[in-house]
Amino acid sequence: MIEKYKLFLSDCETILSKCRKDSVDLIVTDIPYGINYKSHKQNCDTRSGKSIKIEREEYFQEINNDDEIPVNWLADAFRILKNNSAAYIFIHWRKWGELKLAVEKAGFQVKNMIVINKSNHGMGDLNGDYAPKHELVMFAVKGRHILNRTNGRKNNVLDLPVKFSGSKRLHPNEKPVSWAEVFILESSKEENLILDPFMGSGFVGKAALKNNRRFVGIDNDKQYYSIAEETIKEYV
Repeated sequence: MIEKYKLFLSDCETILSKCRKDSVDLIVTDIPYGINYKSHKQNCDTRSGKSIKIEREEYFQEINNDDEIPVNWLADAFRILKNNSAAYIFIHWRKWGELKLAVEKAGFQVKNMIVINKSNHGMGDLNGDYAPKHELVMFAVKGRHILNRTNGRKNNVLDLPVKFSGSKRLHPNEKPVSWAEVFILESSKEENLILDPFMGSGFVGKAALKNNRRFVGIDNDKQYYSIAEETIKEYV
């Protein structure tokens, strides 16, 4: 029987260095943005605008290893990704240039900047800046990757909903399952192996399993690894 998913509590470099060459069909990951992000909005229900009581202090902690973007994993990621396959990496706009250089140095070709137009916006500088309403995803390939063109050719600007308020997230930076699902459907087939080296609470794995793919997830934060371990099995 083929194992549907495997999770590792470890830094990803240790695990990836042991993986077999050309063993992964697709990489989808939400790396630490390298901006020392610390959420302050989880005490507000963004749908109602009302303050709520938060009982989980972890929402107010900084993200593990978020003082700089991780890049050392990329060489092994390129090695273990099959030829003619893709990688999708969520990244903050301030760090796009730095990540692009590292991704290309590892051997990937950066094909496009995908912009996710969210159904809500963040806070930021309320009086001195525009409200942030987008997320960026770097679309990179190894070889000649052909998209599945699910429901036709997609634009590089995707209108995707945020289906939960900050108060209901399992992780301060948790993305909806649908945000990973669109890339999994475009760039993999059923039973393919999807890798997320920075798993967090497991939204990529949930999207993979929901669509009959296999999944390998890695995270070095015991708290969020435990959340992923508990919730991802609901999608098998």
